[in-house]
Amino acid sequence: MVKIAVAGSNEFVVGFQLAGIRDILELKGDYFNELKGMKSRKDIGVVVVDEKMMESLETHQRLEIEDSVDPVFIPVSTKTEQDSLKRLIKKSIGVDLWK
Repeated sequence: MVKIAVAGSNEFVVGFQLAGIRDILELKGDYFNELKGMKSRKDIGVVVVDEKMMESLETHQRLEIEDSVDPVFIPVSTKTEQDSLKRLIKKSIGVDLWK
């Protein structure tokens, strides 16, 4: 059984902890290597990531994380960007709906 994990700042992860998610990674310092380390875990299928942390990565690093399929990284924030949404939908269902 695969698990859901959460990665982000302390303020971001606390709500998920209260909801019962136990696989928490509080990001500090080198976000890319910490997120990349989550990719090697076979027990995690979905990683919810603080979008502020994703935005702080360089473009090629962010794309490498977003293009991961196992686990799937889902950036969560209060704003929605159409580009990221398009990529997530295409990755999830395999079809680009905007073509």
